[in-house]
Amino acid sequence: MIVRKRGRKAGKKGQSANEAAMLMTFMTFFLIITLAAVSDDIITASDANYRALIQDIADVIEQEAKIAFSSENGYFHAFALPPTLNGQPYITSILNSTSISGQANVTIVTVASKRPNVPINVTKLLPRDVRGNLVRGQNTVRKEQGIAVFRPVPLTAAQQGDCGAGCGGSVTAEECCDHMSLCCT
Repeated sequence: MIVRKRGRKAGKKGQSANEAAMLMTFMTFFLIITLAAVSDDIITASDANYRALIQDIADVIEQEAKIAFSSENGYFHAFALPPTLNGQPYITSILNSTSISGQANVTIVTVASKRPNVPINVTKLLPRDVRGNLVRGQNTVRKEQGIAVFRPVPLTAAQQGDCGAGCGGSVTAEECCDHMSLCCT
């Protein structure tokens, strides 16, 4: 019978395997930490881009209102608000002075994030005599009797049918946004 002696060589092989396993564990841990940091930076950059796009939409609405308000009666302009901002939903609202109180001197335009975990809200103050409502999609602004009025462009019967068919038949003009493609969110 041959007896094997356990010597220094056998011990060295086991130690090398343990060191290799520990090295791979540390490298995997480092990779996970690096990926988490990069992922967080990407999310932060995406939110910053979304915030900038919401600010741009608010600026466009403010410019449209200021141009209409400073123009003569009869001014008319059509413009479009995108259905989404890089695939992210948003909402717009106009709260005029008569809704706030009879004493208010301003109209408040708000563009806000519709994402529940991203609380972005941009508010612009406009002159008192700006009224109406806005939708994602086609809108008009007109000056009538010294008041700038925002209105959505009505959908044709065919467009309403297309929008309703694409979302189970229960959509509003805003959900059918740009009147050409569906954006039911």
